Amino acid sequence: MSCKIHTVAAAAALALAAPAAAQAPTTDTSWLDQPLVNWNRPGAAVPKAPKPEGDAPTVGRCAEQVRLPASAADRAVVGAGWKLFGPLQIFSGTSLVMAAASVDGMCRPMQYQAFVFVNGKFAGTLSPVVMNSRTDGASQIIYLTNPGFLNVAFSRYTEQDALCCPSRTSLVGYKIERRGKQSLLVPAGVSTNANSTGQSP
Repeated sequence: MSCKIHTVAAAAALALAAPAAAQAPTTDTSWLDQPLVNWNRPGAAVPKAPKPEGDAPTVGRCAEQVRLPASAADRAVVGAGWKLFGPLQIFSGTSLVMAAASVDGMCRPMQYQAFVFVNGKFAGTLSPVVMNSRTDGASQIIYLTNPGFLNVAFSRYTEQDALCCPSRTSLVGYKIERRGKQSLLVPAGVSTNANSTGQSP
């Protein structure tokens, strides 16, 4: 049995399979449930990767998932101690880089972050804290809609949710503000909605 999740927002649907009997862990109040205050600062450096709390992404069973740097933005993230994963998204001069500090037993990214660069210069992260797969606040789908705007869906769990199936999704829109030669990623708004769930044979 698999669980399909459909968000109420267009173009922000994500199917999550793999049933799980375990329950999602509880967390303190999420930044997604509070008024948005920008954590990004103009001219800031790429944040350093935290010390791995699990296996490193380069562990043998997961090593093939680690992406080699292919851009100046990639190299900046790797230089801060992160391991790249997932595709490099580029829209005109704006690029999005995903990277993690560790992985779980199924090679899912843990302690991961998403970094935005404009013309090769760091503009900010999508979350004020590192994220863990299948936990509250984990990013689902990231849409680099145009060079100046991103839409991101985040998983929202309660104590009752199975790890496969968060019951809510928070959608955050980000804009990129240009300040002379410096660009800054700014969270512009968040909305949280219940997911409609169904089962398929």
